[in-house]
Amino acid sequence: MSAYCVDCGSNILSNVKIRDAGLALSFGIGNVSLQNVEISSSVKALSLPLKASLQMTNCRFYDNQYVVNAQHASQVNVSSSVFERNQYGLVLQVELLHFVDSRVSGKLQVSFSSSRDVLFIKGSTFADGSVSMSARWNSYLSASIEDCLFNSVRLNINYLTVLFMKQSRFVDSSVGVAYYNANISASVEDCHFNSSTLSMSVRTYYRANIWSIVVANSTFHSSRVRVSTSAVPRSLSLSIVGCSFRRMVSQAVVELNAPSLQTVMIADNIFEENSRASCIKIGVRAVSSDVTPGSINIVGNSFTNHSGANVIVVNDHAYHHVQLRRNVFQNPLSPFEIEVQSLWRSGYAINSSENWWGSTNRTYIAERVSDVFVDSTKAKVSITSVYSDPEMTQLEAFLDPRTWNVNDRNVAGGELDGNATLTGSNIPYLVNKTIYIPKGFQLHLKDNATLHFAEKRGIIVEGM
Repeated sequence: MSAYCVDCGSNILSNVKIRDAGLALSFGIGNVSLQNVEISSSVKALSLPLKASLQMTNCRFYDNQYVVNAQHASQVNVSSSVFERNQYGLVLQVELLHFVDSRVSGKLQVSFSSSRDVLFIKGSTFADGSVSMSARWNSYLSASIEDCLFNSVRLNINYLTVLFMKQSRFVDSSVGVAYYNANISASVEDCHFNSSTLSMSVRTYYRANIWSIVVANSTFHSSRVRVSTSAVPRSLSLSIVGCSFRRMVSQAVVELNAPSLQTVMIADNIFEENSRASCIKIGVRAVSSDVTPGSINIVGNSFTNHSGANVIVVNDHAYHHVQLRRNVFQNPLSPFEIEVQSLWRSGYAINSSENWWGSTNRTYIAERVSDVFVDSTKAKVSITSVYSDPEMTQLEAFLDPRTWNVNDRNVAGGELDGNATLTGSNIPYLVNKTIYIPKGFQLHLKDNATLHFAEKRGIIVEGM
């Protein structure tokens, strides 16, 4: 058992190897710089004085119980260093952390201690463990993660204010980002997720001011994005643009849960061969009556070879302006391309015009939508035009077969486009689509006309 102790104003140490120590290095005062230092199989590798700074270059720590004991360090700079098989991992309490071209196997836990903290990680690899970073509840933490690899890692960042993540890979990992502050910004660009989850959440009882999230030009293979908030943001902007989502099973690929939204843009993405759950699932709870509904735009995406019960599901109790336009739907194994779970509201409809539905057959297109005509308690999907080719070169007006129709077998239903009369006969009418009577139109039942309704179908009357 050995210990190497240094107590001086300027602590610079290089080209040292220590093994089987109780406390390998102890510094009493001053800032610390280590270069080419290797410590292994020790109880505690390094002890720093209060509020010291630490610079580590080309160092290696492995098979230790504890790597470093540092309280309220002003800043820690780590470059080209390796941390492997340390029992309790690397635990730091700092104001600023730079972590460059280094490798961690196991646990990395960082607590930020000032009112404004900075995290910068670049060119580093993390494997087989957890990476946890947390600031104080009333502080502002800015984090930049670039060109990194996370393999079988749980990455959690709490009390974050600004996140910039770029050109990083996540394999069999989970990324959890929790915000507690009022002004929030996150950008995830050019990243690759394989069998991983990217989760962002706002956990606060206070009304957030600004919330901006961008996920762009990234690939998700058997991976998903989940965004949730308990707060009602005054200004929320969420963009998921230019990404590819492939082969996710049993969980929604993109899931959004919030009490209200301001602007959501899900555009120019590829969804391919996902199964047993929705590609996009939107849930809005509308817990506040003073929130002005914003807009949800799902535009220019490609949805192909999906095999879940639905491709897009919208459950919006705040009744945002929802547009689903210029999308390609080619999912014959899914019963519905769009399923509306929002409750019926007079005058409200989701605009789903200008899409390619995998066919030019009007009846087939109408059957790809589950809305009020399938369940009379749900909101309406409006389709006024469709593309007649997947390249979207020919736009045609859509004469919706869900308009009022009675065939020769007494099957009736749909939206009235004028006054109509049903006359009694020996055969009752089967209503296979909800009967919707807009304001200004009338449906007359004469001579004891009898209507039998298919399951969940009904009659909606807007009034005279």
